Amino acid sequence: MSELRRFRWEDPDYERAFATLLASSGERPHVHAYLRGICRRYPAEALAVDWGAGGGDLTRLLLEHFRHVLAVEPSPVFRARLAADCPGAEVVAGTLGTTVPPRPVDIGIISHVLYHIPDHKWAASVLRAARQLSDDGVLLVLLKDPDSGCNRMLEHFGAARFNLVEGLWPVMAMDGGFNYALDRVPGSFVTHSLEDTLAIARLALCDRDQDAFSRPVSEEDFVDYVRRHLWDETSGRGGWHYDVLICALRRRPAPPAERA
Repeated sequence: MSELRRFRWEDPDYERAFATLLASSGERPHVHAYLRGICRRYPAEALAVDWGAGGGDLTRLLLEHFRHVLAVEPSPVFRARLAADCPGAEVVAGTLGTTVPPRPVDIGIISHVLYHIPDHKWAASVLRAARQLSDDGVLLVLLKDPDSGCNRMLEHFGAARFNLVEGLWPVMAMDGGFNYALDRVPGSFVTHSLEDTLAIARLALCDRDQDAFSRPVSEEDFVDYVRRHLWDETSGRGGWHYDVLICALRRRPAPPAERA
């Protein structure tokens, strides 16, 4: 059997698969509606930051509401796309760990970025971004539910599921400076070819490093799993349903004695 073919960020195949993922995603209208409801609470002069902006889907949404938008992105390929597609945003080469916004952030979004950060660094990364918030600011962290089809696939091949609540619990337990709220919105992937289904599933599997799996994953076993669990040959459709978890962090108001 042959070794699983893995995507690399700099590969053209990764960019094409990512575009397929966005085109096949059913979460976007629900996430967009949720985020627009949050954005309407802030003035146009507020500072918004899209942490890990990728292809700019949420950057464009932020630009509908705000004049000052930072799109923070480590990939030069995606930064070039952001510069072309989101000319109203300031595109920043950086990460959650390296970028310091020029002033307090009113609305920050970390959408599906934690897949690219080791789990044990999630809490510190999120807290670092939360500490950039203005007094009335909000940080929104989005990740798929741990029971999603892609998480079940990871577990099947011997890797841990991604679990937002468990990953952020150290922040919630150890830092008393923030209030937390957890929401969820529905999502799904719907594909119309086995090729597209394989591309999206491969992206999900590559969210875990090769050494995160307890046993080698072969290309043949991966394709077989997708055919059996994520693709329906009879209907010519594939994909899976899931929820998107949204954790909102806001600064806890200071006690009256501290405000005086």
